Formats: sequence, C-alpha cells, structure tokens
Amino acid sequence: MEEVSQVFAGHGVGHGVASGRLSTSGARVVVYFEVHAHQMVSWRLTRDAELRIGGAAASSLWLTRHRDPYDYWMKPGDVVRLSRGERVWLTSESDRAIEASLTSYRVMQRGFVSRWLAKFWPRIADHHANAL
Repeated sequence: MEEVSQVFAGHGVGHGVASGRLSTSGARVVVYFEVHAHQMVSWRLTRDAELRIGGAAASSLWLTRHRDPYDYWMKPGDVVRLSRGERVWLTSESDRAIEASLTSYRVMQRGFVSRWLAKFWPRIADHHANAL
C-alpha cells in the first residue's frame, strides 16, 4: 500500500487533495477528536474541511471515502481536503488512540448574485466574492 502523500500526489483536486487552503473569509472552526485503538469512526461532513492527523510518529490511520475507489494510510502531518456532504471512515490499527482534527471555515452570507454564480460558475463566483 502506498503512503497517503505519494497516492495524493497523483490525484487532482477532485479527489480532495489538500491543494491550497479552504476559503478563509469566515471564522475558523477546529474540532479535535481521537480514534481509539482498533476502532472505526464514521461521519458525513456538513461543510468543506481539512482533515489533519496528529500524534506519535509511528501511528497511522486508514481513511476510506465514499465514492472514492482508493483507501489511504494517513500518518501524522498528513492533510486531506474533504468536501461537504462526503461520508468518511477512519480506522485505527494502532495500540493507542490517535489524535486528528477537522478544520473548516464559517461561510459569510452571500448575496443573490454570488449564490447564483457559485451554483453555475464556481470559479467566477470566487473571483466575484473576492472583489466585493
């Protein structure tokens, strides 16, 4: 199995690779949690987020993402960008708990034009929002 950083290098943004940062227009929200030894956790994301793995150097987590044909071994320091609505599973095969965090940003309320642009032309909407 390839390590997560090597696997992510071959994929584009569509696979959630941490290429750049999430929008920092709003307040940052960070949620810390632990995946206990030999346990699995699963959830569906309510907003775009970055998953970071912390903890001891010898620890790693197994990441499975809904509708992604690949599974990933994540080690401390790895960051994965996840999309709103996506379901993920994390499994620990370590003998101790592994700390991880989800970082997201509160989205500022957009006007009608920005919402419409975001729906039909996301790249244009980002430029429009930055100009406001």
